[in-house]
Amino acid sequence: MKKILLTGASGFVGSHLIRLAPADVLLYAQCRHHEPLGNLPAGQIFQFDLQQPDWRLIRELHPDVVIHTAAMPSILACEQQPELAEQVNTTATVQLTDLAREIGARLIYTNTDLIYDGQQGNYDETAAANPLNVYARTKYRAEQYLLEHHENAVSVRCALVYGKALHRTPTFTEQMIARLRRGESVTLFTDEYRTPLLVDDLAAALWELAGNDYCGPLNLGGSEKLSRYAMGAVICEVLGLPHHLLVAKSTAEVDLPAPRPPDCSLDTTLARRVLCARLHGFTEGVARVFG
Repeated sequence: MKKILLTGASGFVGSHLIRLAPADVLLYAQCRHHEPLGNLPAGQIFQFDLQQPDWRLIRELHPDVVIHTAAMPSILACEQQPELAEQVNTTATVQLTDLAREIGARLIYTNTDLIYDGQQGNYDETAAANPLNVYARTKYRAEQYLLEHHENAVSVRCALVYGKALHRTPTFTEQMIARLRRGESVTLFTDEYRTPLLVDDLAAALWELAGNDYCGPLNLGGSEKLSRYAMGAVICEVLGLPHHLLVAKSTAEVDLPAPRPPDCSLDTTLARRVLCARLHGFTEGVARVFG
């Protein structure tokens, strides 16, 4: 059986990777504090912090593939603690890249669409990156090192990921739905565009990448380009929730903690060519998961 190491196993994406893991892999999971959900034996769970990682465990395990989802994902937290963001998002990934190359492990890294500055939109893999905030810069520096120093690696530039949380914290989408059902208003931006990606589709694509031979950057997003406000409108339409509770605002009207690119929509032509995993549009994804 192929040995797979998953970092960030107790997070949003990691928990879905465990749920959708193929039957023919032996999965080992790294987490920081909380053990991951799922039926993993104790010997297949490693608890260590990427602030001070103990890579000896991974060297001894000698996995065939590493799926690296662990990160410091909060834009606000990264702005407030840039040195910690650098350690977790960049330095730990650089060290893991060197280790994976040393032991001959394929490395699948989850990056972000926020590495683009949002002035163009519809970005493909050849478009120049220009990250605007600390989070995006630390993630992109990690990608640059990974692609330069490990020939058997993929950097998956993920669009905004949505779906149902299996872990302890509800997703933004779930929180928004809950507020609308309680009759509370929800403020959403009209000028921030993404190609939202269903977490189930992301997990399926990552598992497929773990078993194929594609290497390099890969943009991964859904088939619909929508503003945040338009996403809210789709949710109201699909779930029969009150549209009048959506409050439209522009990013200029809000004091944001860090610069945010206006249009990070992705061209996923390459992903659809190299992967069999389906990338649902937001409307269909919401209906499948929340409908």
